[in-house]
Amino acid sequence: MDIISAIKSRKSIRAFLPDPVPQAIIREIIGTALRTPSAVNTQPWEITVISGEIKNKIISENIDRLLSGANPKERDSYEGIYRQRRVDLAIDIFRIMDIKREDKEKRRDWLMRGFRYFDAPVAIIISIDKSLAGTFAIFDTGAFTQTLCLAAMHHGLSTCIEAQGVGYPDIVKKHTGISEDKELIIAIALGYPDQDFPANQLISKRESLDDVVTQLVRILKSTHLYYFIFIIVIKFMLKINPKDLNKSHHIHPVL
Repeated sequence: MDIISAIKSRKSIRAFLPDPVPQAIIREIIGTALRTPSAVNTQPWEITVISGEIKNKIISENIDRLLSGANPKERDSYEGIYRQRRVDLAIDIFRIMDIKREDKEKRRDWLMRGFRYFDAPVAIIISIDKSLAGTFAIFDTGAFTQTLCLAAMHHGLSTCIEAQGVGYPDIVKKHTGISEDKELIIAIALGYPDQDFPANQLISKRESLDDVVTQLVRILKSTHLYYFIFIIVIKFMLKINPKDLNKSHHIHPVL
């Protein structure tokens, strides 16, 4: 699969087959992702791969903690359009899964899936040293996560990037040995996709290209215009041909 196809077809998979993922493939995927660029080559990511009995123990305690009513750790809440996009995604998932708003049992069951790593055979925990708070490390780990997910597709594997898997960091640290001076950033569920699971058919919405780059296009057009105005002014002041001006003064447009 070429890189453009991988980027365009990658999506969150929320149900996996029980088939194990060979260790050699996991190592190759992570090894590829290690080529991710980072700010001044700091490479802040630390990776912990969990499966089998350790993963099962984390899941069991995650669910017990969730059902006890203890709130998982969350980053700052979203507002405005960002919150609306989150709500829209939930609506689309509940619609395709036929989960009604008033069906509390189904909603609870769905919530628990994330704390079970969506039943994937492998979960990857990405953490950073707490001393890196406020640096570009959070950006770097995001880039690493995307690279890993794309590399997984080369092997026919799918992923789901999810915060619920590190929602109770003390539980994860207890069973993995991750030290207290590390901050758990994100979890990635990894495995072979269950193609029959309804939610796995969902392709989440994206904003249109024009909505995202409109301001940039305006800036580029303005820069182009300002350049020609600059040339005309210089021509008037020096009364020379614009071509000669470019040759003698080495002025080139920067767009």
